[in-house]
Amino acid sequence: MNRIRWTMRVLLLIITASAATALLVSPRVFADATDEYPIPSKQIETQCDAEQYLAAVRDTSPIYFERYMLDKSNRPLDVQQMAEDRVHWFYSLDAAGRRQYSEDTATDIYYEQVATRWGNWAKVFFNNKGVVAKAAAVCLNYPRGDLSVWDWPVAR
Repeated sequence: MNRIRWTMRVLLLIITASAATALLVSPRVFADATDEYPIPSKQIETQCDAEQYLAAVRDTSPIYFERYMLDKSNRPLDVQQMAEDRVHWFYSLDAAGRRQYSEDTATDIYYEQVATRWGNWAKVFFNNKGVVAKAAAVCLNYPRGDLSVWDWPVAR
């Protein structure tokens, strides 16, 4: 009986110590970017610009494209423009800069200011469900800088 009590006390002590450690350690310690999170490596390494990629998404994953454009159209104009500007900024970075951006967004929830106004502002660009893989594979086949891809007519 004493052995059982001793074992229970040790288990309780271990559980308590583990819980205390989990609560006291900063969540930042556990957060970091990987090659696929929060931004897939195919986006970090692509040579495409935002318009090439978006046109490729339109053709390879039309449902995701339409959902994104519908969601975008439901935002105030200044938020829509912020999102477009931020996407263009992202594509202007080299791979090292994009990887650093991925790390910054993974470790600081408040790093990306556009996300405070529109949580899914880059969903179609940073989606990990195959959208990126399909679009990145063919985006070089589309013309660079075709801004008309942003003007998708949304049925209301």
